Amino acid sequence: MNSTERRIIAVCTSWEDVENLNLVLNRLIDATVGTPFLPLCIAFDRNSVEARGETSIREFISAFDLPDLAGYLLFGEMIRSDLINGLLIELAKKKGLPVFMLERQYEGCINMAFQYSTGFEKVARHLIEDHGCRDLVMVAGIKGNSYSEERIHLCRKVLEENGASLPQDQVIYGEYWDEPTIRALNAYFASGGHMPEAFLCANDAMAIAVTIYLSEKNIQVPDQVRVAGFDGILPGEKHEPSITTAMPDFSHMFNLMLDCMRSWDPANAGKTEVWPIPFRFIPRQSCGCTRRSAFRTTQKIGDLKIINLDYTRHIRAMGFFMQRTLSMHSLSKLKECLPPLFAQWPNPFYFAAVLDENDHSLAYPILYGRHGRFESGESFRLKDSVVPDRHALINDSSVRIAMAQLLQNEEETMGYLVSGMKDWSLRDQERFEEEALFLSAALNAVISNRRLKEANDAILKMAEHDYLTGLYNRRGFLRELERRLHLPDTQDQILTLFSMDMDGLKNINDVYGHQEGDHAIQSLAGALQEETEGRGICARYGGDEFAFAFLSDQSFLPALESIRKRMEAKARDICGPRNYLISASLGAYSTPVNQCPSMDEILAESDRALYADKTERKKKRRS
Repeated sequence: MNSTERRIIAVCTSWEDVENLNLVLNRLIDATVGTPFLPLCIAFDRNSVEARGETSIREFISAFDLPDLAGYLLFGEMIRSDLINGLLIELAKKKGLPVFMLERQYEGCINMAFQYSTGFEKVARHLIEDHGCRDLVMVAGIKGNSYSEERIHLCRKVLEENGASLPQDQVIYGEYWDEPTIRALNAYFASGGHMPEAFLCANDAMAIAVTIYLSEKNIQVPDQVRVAGFDGILPGEKHEPSITTAMPDFSHMFNLMLDCMRSWDPANAGKTEVWPIPFRFIPRQSCGCTRRSAFRTTQKIGDLKIINLDYTRHIRAMGFFMQRTLSMHSLSKLKECLPPLFAQWPNPFYFAAVLDENDHSLAYPILYGRHGRFESGESFRLKDSVVPDRHALINDSSVRIAMAQLLQNEEETMGYLVSGMKDWSLRDQERFEEEALFLSAALNAVISNRRLKEANDAILKMAEHDYLTGLYNRRGFLRELERRLHLPDTQDQILTLFSMDMDGLKNINDVYGHQEGDHAIQSLAGALQEETEGRGICARYGGDEFAFAFLSDQSFLPALESIRKRMEAKARDICGPRNYLISASLGAYSTPVNQCPSMDEILAESDRALYADKTERKKKRRS
């Protein structure tokens, strides 16, 4: 590896909590700018993992078996799988790399222990001691959850230290999300709850929900009631009013992490450490510590309009994309659709590949774009990299983070999408997830449609081909002949249709057995196929009956005897030494295509010629 190249920090997570994921990754990007490290985040869709179980998990784990790695950052709580976390820790140990674990603690890695209690206590003391709020409603998370109950305990502790209390009926549970918070607020006020001096929320998402609820009731925040949250997600900062909160000191955490990777000794892989990570208190508008700015409000509204416009544009583009691909069965057609779609969001790097259905170590590129220019690519092996030229991604200074996601359905992993990004807003993150989901759906449709077409083609072939010889049967022969007769370039040609019977098949079956009779039929069929290859069509109607036809500038009637001799000689050659000879009776009818009688008349005329030939050949054999 070139000493100037960046090394990859593999970030493992799920789409379980996109706002917290965005918060952490934004700070990681800031910390790695100008360093020899590039974050590569591989997120998984929990529905696919749950539907396919360990197979999907192991495919997801294998996606992290990358070259140029500096270490792993695992979102333990978002992953919520001891199997996934354990397998990744084991993989890192084999590679001699560090694992940094967030939100959960495991043996064999460096556990980032967020100091939640001291961080939340800072927020509680600010409301109770700095603002003098003694009458609080505590909006807790999930009832019985350890983090939720700990924050209730801390709120009570600080209130008691300041001569106040937290009645049980002023503890409501918002389950960490907006809709349960709104339901809890409705229930609180419906049961006679009064308006407190402040709402202290166990996270920012619930604090945002509280401010929206109060605004709809014409209660002004912070003038009439104060609100505070906890965890520091980006929507809390962008919200109006912005949410007073506390967040982990990510700058401190990532500086420790990068220093560790710079001086890492592979001998330390698999050792267990715990790093305490403090919280920073951030006073904002919702508690009254900062005031609203007309300019800032206008800016937020403008940002929201841009985001809404992007949502609209993205939904339309993806809708048209899905409309085009729903009936598609060709990967090459899908490949043509992707550059104009992805060019609408000009990230520095795009790559998508489809895995070979029989060999998942082989990939076929369907999208490769760099700075708005899209190229095609050849198939490649995944053992070296998930992208054919990973240096193009690693060395591009405009790429500040890379995202990757497996393209899956509930039955299989079909491929993957990689995007190298410069900007990393919540909307950029959401859009990548949407692109991966839509591309998974489109790929699933194309593959399913192709498999269905192949199945239908196989069924049609079975319906139109003779099982013993592989030639057309009568139905397939007549269908193909009718199709060719109606082609524009055959209208000035001449049709010659032959009817043919194998001589003596009953005698071969009676004397040598039906297996030998089948071999004789197959030998004559092989000769017939060779005779018509590239210039006609042929069929076995059944038993000893065959038919074939030529469309040409001249009639084949004069060549009937030479055709018979060639086929008999070839059939005997294919059949090999036997105590019988293969021969055939042959009749034909010829007519200009533009003067064709009905197909029934053509068949009847060739059959009459065949019977005449059979009669004549029998006379000769008797004489």
